[in-house]
Parts: sequence; structure tokens; C-alpha cells
Amino acid sequence: MHSNSQSKSRIESSDRSTSFSTGDYESNSTSVFDYILRALYKIAYKGHLVVNYFLRSKTQGAYVAIWHEGRILLIRNSYKSTYTIPCGGIDRGEAPVEAASRELFEEVGLDFSIEAFNQVFETINHTEFKKDHIFLFEVNLKALPSPQPDGREVIWAGFRALEDALEMPLFPPVRNYLLKKATTDRK
Repeated sequence: MHSNSQSKSRIESSDRSTSFSTGDYESNSTSVFDYILRALYKIAYKGHLVVNYFLRSKTQGAYVAIWHEGRILLIRNSYKSTYTIPCGGIDRGEAPVEAASRELFEEVGLDFSIEAFNQVFETINHTEFKKDHIFLFEVNLKALPSPQPDGREVIWAGFRALEDALEMPLFPPVRNYLLKKATTDRK
């Protein structure tokens, strides 16, 4: 589900982690339908947390780190207070790399060949009351892409330098990945 009303935005803010700059993309979707869908995402997410709390679900997820000139693409979901990278669950019978490609397209409208995805990180995450087996892929780009947040699930996307990203409120597995990357890059 993609909205066709996205554009680049520049907004000033005193908070460096949430300030907008060139290369940031905000959805301009403001229809009543979009607001209803955002509310439904929040309700579904809270329901997801309750179910996980009681069932301690076991899931598999695919994450995609898009890199351009040392800057990573971060997104902000309409139903979470942390920043993350494009990600989502792996469907039954779907390879992790296929899920990563699908989620990247669904969330920010970016489409790359499977060969561009390089699996670099794998972990078990226990956030959100579940045991989530995460496969993380990197895509390194020479040209700056133009992500298009759908305005419903994803309301913001932007590129940040590694150091700046680590200062932001990040979803725990994304923070772990970036900390590992920062340590590896220093060597």
C-alpha cells in the first residue's frame, strides 16, 4: 500500500535526533483514511504485544540496512516511538532475503535485485515479548535513492551518519547492529 503524496521536507528542530535535513523524506499523506490506518496500526501493534506477552511467540524477521556514503537509511513507524530500518516478518516458505526485499519495497518503495542484498548480521532478539530470529541484510548504494514512506505504516525516512544514528532512540536490534558496525569500522 503506497501513497502517491510523498515529498522531501526540510524542517528545523532543536533535537538533533529528530531534526529534518536534506535527504529526509516525510509522508504528506493527510487523508482521513491514512489517519484511520495509522490508528489501526497502533491498535494492532498493542494487540501484537499482548499476544506475545502471553504466548512468547517465536518469529523470524528480515531487516535491511541501506547505506549510501557512510549514511544509513532509518525509518519511523507510525506506531512506535523508536527509529528502525525497513524490516518485517518472514512469511512461510519465503527466504529471508526475499522478505527483506519485499519489506523494503512495501515500507519505502525501494526495489533492488536480490543480488544487491548481503547478509551481514544474524541475531536472536527478545524485544516485544517474543523470540525473534533476525536476519539483517545490507545494500550499499552509489546513488542516493529517494525512499517514499507509505504514510500509514512508515511516516518518515532519512539518512543518518552512523554516529548520529547511534544518538537516536533506536529499536534494540538496530542499535546492536550499528554498535557492532561501529566497532568493526574502527578496526
